[in-house]
Amino acid sequence: MGETLPSPPPSPPLGSRRGSPGWPGRRVALLAVALGLLLTGNAVARWPLGGGPVGEDAADRADAGPRPEAPRPEAAVAGLAWEVAAPPVDPRAVRLWARGDWVAGDDLVRVADGGIASYDLATGARNWRVPLDLAGGVCQASPSSSGDLVAVLQGRDCGTLTVLDIVAGEPVAEVPLGVDGGDPGPGEHDEPAILGDTVAVGWDGGTAGFRLADTPAGVVEAWRAAPGGGACVADAYAVVGGTLVSRTACGSPPGAEGGTIRATGERGEELWEWSFGPRFMGRPMAVTAVLSAEPLVVVARLGEDRETSSEHIFVIDDERQSIRHDLDYDRDRYLPPCRATSFADCGGTVVHDGHLYLASDHDAPGSAGGNAVVAFDLASGLVEYQVRALGGGDIRPFGVRDDRILAYQPAGEERAGLVVAIDPATGRAAPLMALDPAARRSEWALMSGLFTHEQRPLWHEGTLVLVNRVFYPGDAAAGRPALLVYR
Repeated sequence: MGETLPSPPPSPPLGSRRGSPGWPGRRVALLAVALGLLLTGNAVARWPLGGGPVGEDAADRADAGPRPEAPRPEAAVAGLAWEVAAPPVDPRAVRLWARGDWVAGDDLVRVADGGIASYDLATGARNWRVPLDLAGGVCQASPSSSGDLVAVLQGRDCGTLTVLDIVAGEPVAEVPLGVDGGDPGPGEHDEPAILGDTVAVGWDGGTAGFRLADTPAGVVEAWRAAPGGGACVADAYAVVGGTLVSRTACGSPPGAEGGTIRATGERGEELWEWSFGPRFMGRPMAVTAVLSAEPLVVVARLGEDRETSSEHIFVIDDERQSIRHDLDYDRDRYLPPCRATSFADCGGTVVHDGHLYLASDHDAPGSAGGNAVVAFDLASGLVEYQVRALGGGDIRPFGVRDDRILAYQPAGEERAGLVVAIDPATGRAAPLMALDPAARRSEWALMSGLFTHEQRPLWHEGTLVLVNRVFYPGDAAAGRPALLVYR
């Protein structure tokens, strides 16, 4: 087995960003965005894997030279097959979000260029593009696809729900949510969800669900509700492990009397429900995300507000009656499993075969030697082992391949990135793909954003895609890529 870990030690960043294209010009914009988000409680800043702490100037450390890096075990080297440059960003907009990336057959489909575009994974040739009004990325898309379909919010107030066939590149359904009369519409933290024939979205001003059908709109309304009157109303949806999961808030104001997590199948049949009260251990509780449906694992916030609250990962018992385990997790020692304020976007964790894999934080005080992938046994609630990066540095889990946990080790100051496969039975990592050394600077530039969840690795049948989801003025001029594809 891997090394036993009572509580994972935090780890430092890799070091300065010397050589990262465009970084000096982006620092002011990034820090301004970060400060604004933190002051408004809209994000939890975590320095990205492979970067340095915000307050540390690369120039201050230039004289020290690059840190020595231990050799990594040999792996097949994948060449950089193709890339896409960052889009131009209006300086008045501060930033441009582009969240949404899916694989359809042998194609990569992503939110890009004011719409959704499809690329041939082998060549990078663009297959098609569907223009959409995404309000600069404020309107969100479903984090996962269902078959060949994704759901996208677009238009004024993100008030139109569109279902798109990402193989054909054609809309198959489009329906207004009815938010044009001054009612609040979905915002940047409200993602639609699609599973089978069911499409749903929840937001502060209401909730709506539809079934795909042979009608002019392509859907028929299945349900609709607005908050108020003390009733329980769904306010968020996600697809987790092939299950459509909804969160409801009960009482007035919403959540005053707790809520539920409810699961339905592809045909809309109800599978189970877990009810939770408004308080836990004497503190106000809000469930913010679902990491697994079987077993049920949720992220919850305990406290009066986001700034003073603590974040927890709870494992619910098999009967869904009570909290079975409170994992030894907190925001100071781990990278967050989900994007801040998102119920559905939880790319920072992998749940597989009764275990949950998280990356320990890499910039906490007193750390040394890089961070680790930490494996929690969900049956016992205990940490089973940790897996450190091969050759040192940072590491993050991102997927599953042949029952092995995939983890990405980002580029360092003198070496390119690496994909490793972790054997869940032994806790040992083996190199799977070494990334093109000639593209190290581009890799480092892409994966060095301010918020960890906006840069993602994606694996598909021997191909690695590194995707950036947020862009700033100056990125395009500096040559920062939007995505890199290795084969």
